[in-house]
Amino acid sequence: MFRRRRRQKQAEAAAAAAGDATGGSVRFSTLPSETAARQEAATGDPVAMNRLGIILKTNGRPDEAAEWFRRAGEAGNNDAMANLATYLMGQGRNEEAAQWFERAGGPLGAALAARLRGQPDGDTGPPGAPGNRAG
Repeated sequence: MFRRRRRQKQAEAAAAAAGDATGGSVRFSTLPSETAARQEAATGDPVAMNRLGIILKTNGRPDEAAEWFRRAGEAGNNDAMANLATYLMGQGRNEEAAQWFERAGGPLGAALAARLRGQPDGDTGPPGAPGNRAG
């Protein structure tokens, strides 16, 4: 018990030293308006393009969001690549989703790409889910 408390205090001290006043907890920020996000995305910033995609998806416009995820992904934003892959997977476009997960990189991207390659296009459920032809 004492070790756990000591580790917690050390983590809090390290977070405070790094300028994180929350002690390592999650921070939330509000998204800009769609208009402001569009203006920012128009500058070509991949992070801003991904943010606009998130706003559009949240506002119920997933197809338009996917266009912005694609632009941001092509500009090198890994989060946008994963967002686009998730959208494509939901559309049953598993091979294309696998390619984007692979481009996003990391062990999770590689694992998801490998699993999706085992599913024919048209399956919209997660790999291995009940009722999924490939699972």
